[in-house]
Amino acid sequence: MYLRFMGVFFLSFGLLILVLLLGNLPTAQPQNKPQQPKADQSYPVKQCTPRIVKKPSYDHKPIHIRKGEKSTGFTPLVAYDILESGEVVNVHLKRSSGIQDIDNIALGWIRSRTYNSRPGCGVIESQEGVTIDFH
Repeated sequence: MYLRFMGVFFLSFGLLILVLLLGNLPTAQPQNKPQQPKADQSYPVKQCTPRIVKKPSYDHKPIHIRKGEKSTGFTPLVAYDILESGEVVNVHLKRSSGIQDIDNIALGWIRSRTYNSRPGCGVIESQEGVTIDFH
């Protein structure tokens, strides 16, 4: 009985020491990762949402299909950046329609846009498919 009591006592005492030692260990230090914005922080969505202020124009040039050109079956996919000033820059084709004139119309359509000024909002990377209606 005495040995059993001593065994339980030392086991309990050992667990108590272990808990005390583990409780005093330093916690993991935060890594140098960028912090995610918290839900309670407000982002000026209304101010930073781009809106077209100068609509693109299309001069209705005829589309010529050159020898060797074949439609891919896709609309041209155009990528571009919108600066804080509203200017559209870095316009380039990400996916071709297969017809050079259609791709050039899509690129010109995007290049001729101007967006609202959004100071302090940063550059927006964007892309869109351009569908040309022949009717």
